[in-house]
Amino acid sequence: MEQEYDLTILIPAFRAPLWETLYNSISQACKNYKWELLLVSPFDLPPELADKENISLLKDYGNVVRCVQLGVLAAKGELFFLTVDDCIFAKDSIDKAMEKYKEACTPKDAIAMLYSEGGNALPQEYWTVQGPPGRPDIAAPLQLPGIDKSWKIANQCLMSKERFIELGGLDVLNFEYLDKPIHDFMFRLQRDGGEIHFSPTHVCIASHLPFLSGDHGPVHHAYNDDIPYFNAIYSVPSAYQNRIKLDFDSWKKSAPIWKRRFPGRIPKSYEELCEQQGYNLQDIEEMKLKLQNALKEESL
Repeated sequence: MEQEYDLTILIPAFRAPLWETLYNSISQACKNYKWELLLVSPFDLPPELADKENISLLKDYGNVVRCVQLGVLAAKGELFFLTVDDCIFAKDSIDKAMEKYKEACTPKDAIAMLYSEGGNALPQEYWTVQGPPGRPDIAAPLQLPGIDKSWKIANQCLMSKERFIELGGLDVLNFEYLDKPIHDFMFRLQRDGGEIHFSPTHVCIASHLPFLSGDHGPVHHAYNDDIPYFNAIYSVPSAYQNRIKLDFDSWKKSAPIWKRRFPGRIPKSYEELCEQQGYNLQDIEEMKLKLQNALKEESL
C-alpha cells in the first residue's frame, strides 16, 4: 500500500517548549522528500504548531519504549526516522540520509543517523560495538558473548516501517528507556541478515540534561534498570541465539501510564509537570535558546 509520506520523523516527546524550533529545523534538513512529524506525547501541541498540516500528536502516557511502538504503528511514512525532541537537524542532513538509504540499503537494512551531543560531534566509531579508539568505557557495556564484535548500533535510525514491524519492534515488556531495547533491536536486525549503514553527515545536533539534572531523573533510572535484563539476554546462548522476531503487539500488555514519570496526578502540560515535580523550567528555556542559536548557525 502506498504511504502518504516518504518519511515519518518519529519522536517519543514531552519537552513541548522545544518543538517549534525542532519543527523549523526539519524544513531546512529535508527539502526533497515529503515528510511528517509525529510526536507521541502526554502533552498537546503548542498553539504555534497546531495548524501545521504535516505534524500530528498521538497522546500516550506510557514509557519511552511503548511510545516508540505506538508511533511506528501510526506512522504514515514508508520510512521512519526515530529521534529525540531536545535537538535540531543539520541543514540538508535528512535529505542526504534518505538518498543514502535509497542508494545503499535493502528493505532489511537501516541507517544509523549520526549525531552530536552537547556540542561534541561523536566519531563514526561511536556507532560500532567496538567503540571509538581509546574509549573502553563506551565499548565495555557491549562486550558480551552474544554480541558480534562486527555489529553496529543505531540509537537514532532511519529504516522501513514494514521491516520494524516484521521483527516485532522493541521489547516493550522488558525495557523502559530506549538505549538497551534499540541496541537489542539492531542486533536482531543484523542477526537476521540486515546491515547498518552510516548517514553521510551528522544529522542531529542534540542538547541534553545529564544524570539526575532537570527532568532527566526518570530516564536516568530507567536506563540503569534496563541493564540487568539486557546483560542477561546477551550472556546466555539459549536467550540470544534465536532472538530475532518478537511479538509486535506485546505493547498491548504494557502499562498505559509510566509511573516513573507520572507517580501521581498526570499534569496537563510540561510546565505543570515541572511545577509538580520541582523541575527547574529554566533548564529547558536555556536549552531552547541554545537550540535556536544552533538553528541560526545552520541557516547561514
